[in-house]
Amino acid sequence: MRLRSTGPFLLIVGAVLAVGCGGLTAAPPAAKPAGTPAVSGQPSGTPEQRAVADARAILGEFVPPPGAVRLAGQPKLPNGSAVMGLNSTTVVDAVGYWRVRGEPTALLAWEKAHISRSFSRLDVLIGPPSWDTVYSLPAVPGVLAKREMNVQVYDVGGGVSVIMADAMVSWQPPRPAWEVIPASVTVVTIAAFPPWQGNLAPVTITSVPVVRRLAALVNELPVSTVGRGPCPMGVGFTLTFRAAVGGPAVAVAVGPAECGQVHLKLNGKGEPDLQPPGSYSATVLKIAGLRWKLP
Repeated sequence: MRLRSTGPFLLIVGAVLAVGCGGLTAAPPAAKPAGTPAVSGQPSGTPEQRAVADARAILGEFVPPPGAVRLAGQPKLPNGSAVMGLNSTTVVDAVGYWRVRGEPTALLAWEKAHISRSFSRLDVLIGPPSWDTVYSLPAVPGVLAKREMNVQVYDVGGGVSVIMADAMVSWQPPRPAWEVIPASVTVVTIAAFPPWQGNLAPVTITSVPVVRRLAALVNELPVSTVGRGPCPMGVGFTLTFRAAVGGPAVAVAVGPAECGQVHLKLNGKGEPDLQPPGSYSATVLKIAGLRWKLP
């Protein structure tokens, strides 16, 4: 079986069903007809409540192929089956299973041709014994961090396949009110993290508007929901904020580090990790006016 990475929020597990760490399982609804636009399942409520409704709505976008029979629960699946799950601590799943005659690759192709165009698509696992396509929807900023459905087809023999559709939604918890770099900072030192090729020397900036823009950038980052799965190390910066030149560190933001997270310390105390966007490193360089070339 050949695997293809799809980013730090996806985790391959050697089991036939993936439920997010600490997550809930939502009961799946009946499937919608083809062509129905994929929309948020609930426009109000807490992020967790919206995630539950959204997972149900996303599962409803799955279009069963002709002759597919909905199963009451998870059937016996081939040995060695793996499944893609969201590597997140705040995941809601809604799962459905169907049995149908047909080859896995043909069934996946049929689904691609009939599911809502609102989804983007990525083939993840190339069998055997299973084949996958992950369908994704845009995040709802500040509410739903990841919105995906893994459609996985298992060859169970005799020309028969089992299809699993697993809708996975990661919700965004609120950031603690105290986890902010104070407005009293007037100095920031920027160092490459980890040390880049060329051994770039740290740069100290004393322009208060620039320092506060960098502090605001960190303060706007959401709390990370990345789980404990293996993640690559990121490339970024250590930002050390002080109230005065030569003074003690008021705040230190390190990252993107593993899984793209930013580690934050305030007055020497570690705070919950943060999750920056992909543009974070480039934005730091732009605000600071540095011409460093990201490796």
